Amino acid sequence: MRIGPWVVAVCAACGSVLSLQAGELGDKAQPLKVKEWIKGQPVDVTTADGKHVYVVEFWATWCGPCRASIPHLTEMQKKYKDKNVTFIGISDEEPEVVRKFVQQMGDKMDYTVAVDDQRATSKAYMEAFGIRGIPHAFLVDQSGRIIWQDHPMNKFEDVIDQVLAGKFDLEAARKLLAKRQEEERAMQQVFEQIQEYFRLVESKGNAEQAALLGKKILEAGRTYPDLMNQLAWEILTRETVVERDLKLALTAAEAANEATKGENAYVLDTYALALFENGRKKDAIKFQEKAVELARKSFADNKQLLAELEGRLEKFRKESQ
Repeated sequence: MRIGPWVVAVCAACGSVLSLQAGELGDKAQPLKVKEWIKGQPVDVTTADGKHVYVVEFWATWCGPCRASIPHLTEMQKKYKDKNVTFIGISDEEPEVVRKFVQQMGDKMDYTVAVDDQRATSKAYMEAFGIRGIPHAFLVDQSGRIIWQDHPMNKFEDVIDQVLAGKFDLEAARKLLAKRQEEERAMQQVFEQIQEYFRLVESKGNAEQAALLGKKILEAGRTYPDLMNQLAWEILTRETVVERDLKLALTAAEAANEATKGENAYVLDTYALALFENGRKKDAIKFQEKAVELARKSFADNKQLLAELEGRLEKFRKESQ
């Protein structure tokens, strides 16, 4: 159930999204080396004809965040179809796997889809820029330059609009990206500390050392709500933890909830569980009720999530009587 930087920022399922940039914004776009075009016509992103803009997105059928991005990419393709903007999804899976998935998606995946040729395209884009996680997209402007790269759902439309209006500032984009990468490096350090923390607490006799490390993690990571949420959740639920620091879990969960302003169902769920395990049962019920309320609004189609959150609320109520 839990998603966050364990999945989003360090992406245990899809590979880390954190990057150490090698390529630079403004570099010339490389040709797409394609084994097979699954949907749409072949595309040459290197035309540099002064008219066409391309969004090259890397994804996979097995990647949950990638699947979540597909409707948004389809919407953007429809929005910009008459403005010479083409979206291309590149997967390095076998053609038959991608073809079957695309056929099942139908109009829900309504943009160009291709299969990478022995990861040649991935090397020219993902590896060149040091990107290790998907989904990830690159924007190629009318001059055939890669001028932006990011998660496809992270305000990509704003950048496209600036490019089409001739207002995109490449130097400002470089500075923004450098600042973001510095933040990512700091977050990566916190993540590595969290990994070390769990190595300690999965063996007896390390409680004091783990407590010191936990304090450092809180000091460095309070501004990263997903990491704090995941730290708390793992302390509370990971079966291999020998000694659970419930106070640390509560402090981390509180930090995550404060950072998300009490508006994230996943974080609220973790916070409620931390409260309950620390004996604050009435507070746990209150925050779990809010988690369920938000989930019903934001994740109405996720029956499994709703059942889990509602089940935990019922458990809290029964054990508080």
